Amino acid sequence: MGTTFWDYICRVAARITDRAFEGIEGLEDWKAQRERRLREFFAMTGLDPLPERCDLKVQVVGEFRGEGYRVEKVAYQILPDVWGAAHIYRPDPMPQGKLPAVLYVCGHRPIGTHGYQPHGIMWARRGYICLSFDTIEQGDNPGDHHGLYYGRRFDWISLGYSPVGGELWNSIRALDLLLSLPEVDPERVGATGISGGGAHSLFLAVADERVKAVASVAGTDSIKTLVGHRHAWGHCDCMMLFNIFQRDTSELFALIAPRPLLLCFAIHDSLYTPEGWRGMFERIRRIYELYGEADKCKLFEYPGPHSYQPEAIETINRWFDEHVAKEERPMIGLGGEEQEERVTSVFNGAPPEPDRLDLLPELITKRGRVKLPNSMEEWEETKRELRRKLLETPLSWIERSEEKLAMEMIGDYMAGERRHLVYRGEIDGVEVWLEVMAPKEPTGKLILAILNPGESVREVMGRVGSVSGGHAYAVFEPRGAGLSAPDVSNATDFRHLVRSGLWVGLTWTTVAIHDALKAIDFLRKEFEGERIYLYGRGDAGVACVYAAAIDEEVGGVVADSIPTTHLDGGHIIGVLRILDIPQALGMIAPRPLGLVNFGPYRSLWTERLYNRLGIPERLHIGSLRGAMAAVLREGA
Repeated sequence: MGTTFWDYICRVAARITDRAFEGIEGLEDWKAQRERRLREFFAMTGLDPLPERCDLKVQVVGEFRGEGYRVEKVAYQILPDVWGAAHIYRPDPMPQGKLPAVLYVCGHRPIGTHGYQPHGIMWARRGYICLSFDTIEQGDNPGDHHGLYYGRRFDWISLGYSPVGGELWNSIRALDLLLSLPEVDPERVGATGISGGGAHSLFLAVADERVKAVASVAGTDSIKTLVGHRHAWGHCDCMMLFNIFQRDTSELFALIAPRPLLLCFAIHDSLYTPEGWRGMFERIRRIYELYGEADKCKLFEYPGPHSYQPEAIETINRWFDEHVAKEERPMIGLGGEEQEERVTSVFNGAPPEPDRLDLLPELITKRGRVKLPNSMEEWEETKRELRRKLLETPLSWIERSEEKLAMEMIGDYMAGERRHLVYRGEIDGVEVWLEVMAPKEPTGKLILAILNPGESVREVMGRVGSVSGGHAYAVFEPRGAGLSAPDVSNATDFRHLVRSGLWVGLTWTTVAIHDALKAIDFLRKEFEGERIYLYGRGDAGVACVYAAAIDEEVGGVVADSIPTTHLDGGHIIGVLRILDIPQALGMIAPRPLGLVNFGPYRSLWTERLYNRLGIPERLHIGSLRGAMAAVLREGA
């Protein structure tokens, strides 16, 4: 015990990798699970459902050429009024008939289409059509896939918007553009790229079987080392799935099987760990073996840092000659940049107007809507459906969790007429703490306060004790609060801890909901006959709301100074696809609910609900003392 929230996240990451492919003994086992895992993949990218494809509205804005190649500079829509930029490389002169093609997925140079032009030139000179395209934030594109990395867009968490999904949709639309070219043979298309492009060539191949072969360079490695070796500090958000189903990368990339897959890694790449990528490769290859296609999954390692080397280029070329072109082509090495930026630029600093690429998170995220009911029966049915959806996706980990709460009493004291009990416990190796103040005679009600990060047990004991009205009260310190809490004053490390948590599918709020439910179960057994009421401030208050929404035996809730929307806090991955905080508060009804320091306009939905149900007196908005008294009174 005594370990931190970071230690816990690392332990979960190791467990995810070490348990990869559990229960997969043969090909039939894999095939039976494949479709479900593919659906999980799309959910974790935030692309469930996929956006509707719009007209690409391809605009050729210019061209340039050099020895053996000709290039069109094109703009195309990935969504209505959302534009992408690409280069289409063709051999010059053009051979007869349909040609093999390569989708080159750009890595993280400032302007992808300009910086990676040597690759397009090489493929064109080798007789391939090659399309390279900018990421959503490269060049003149106004998108963002560093929002979490720099701490600007924590709202993406509850929106369920991972830049993996934004970039994946960008890749799918670029593939649509490539396959729309009449000279491309749709049965001979490969995808490749380095770094972010290496990761997204893999993501695209998982999502889209039109990719017939893939060669990923320095793409990603196992969850265990990505998190445990702190690689999150060096990876932008477009590499990071919101891993709510807790799948290792190997379990996702095995979905490419049995199509040809080449993984290339530089031995001295500081962003990855040989243990991680080698283990990932071996696990993926096992699925290829089940298909009887082990030769179609290869690992190529070469000396050097995070970059291409000539031997890697040659290996990729031979791989695509064998599995895409289906014939040997002249071996041509990678040259340098032959054209200036002013020549290669697609938008010349001014993308089309309008261009709503900066709104991509909102455009591809479908927000949940909850209809106000006309009767208690209708609301009970709605609550059942909301609870099902919550436990199916954003809170699915709580349903799957095998973590148990172990408690021991370490103190039994008297504080005036009250009995003061102190318990030390642990959940999965992390210490938790519980203190209870019980009156001499039970009253049938017990207030359980959940500690928020940054609060102390003593502080909250005093606050709750002053408004307890003679009832028993307890303060519970879940994991990630109190002594196991992260240091929020170190902004850089804190945001990377949050991001690492997303890599294992967890937020603090989700863990606090889980731990609160465990504490409720424990107190019911220890204090049989006492009905439990919940209190929490800030994100702990949000955790109390969801714990009570799941456990309908909770008598009522007082939520103090909680965010009025998940966009601002109480982050739960993808929860806004189902509901927001006002609707979650409504799930407490018909039980009593107290709101302290909650914005009046934001509470309107919840007020309308209590009014429609004919129980307006069970919703109290005001001071902590008034809210606690009202909830305990209405819970009688």
